[in-house]
Amino acid sequence: MTEPATDPIREYKAITAAVTDAVDALRDRDLARAAELTHTLAALDAAMARVGDRVALSRAGVELHWEAALEMLWSESWMTLRPMPSPDPAEPATGLRKAPDLDALDDEVAARFADLADAVRRRGLGLRR
Repeated sequence: MTEPATDPIREYKAITAAVTDAVDALRDRDLARAAELTHTLAALDAAMARVGDRVALSRAGVELHWEAALEMLWSESWMTLRPMPSPDPAEPATGLRKAPDLDALDDEVAARFADLADAVRRRGLGLRR
């Protein structure tokens, strides 16, 4: 009797061992990738929270400047004072666009407020003559 060229049981065991090794390697890679993605997600979540806080701070600053401007102009009876305008609906609120430089925008609001305060002060000085 001749032995078969390959023992089917050994061949089966070799194939299942290779598949098991491949599954284990894939599981290890998946676990490593999941840990990496969890870390990335946590970092992005923290960044989003910081951005949200920064946006809220800028909005509060703009609202305070607006209210202060209304108080400065309250005695100007000829002027119609209005509530702070809503954001421009033509400007997309979200999407793939460059994030605004909030520091520069805050500086611009402060500069325009200073200009208004200076103009009101000069007008007040001119009326007192």
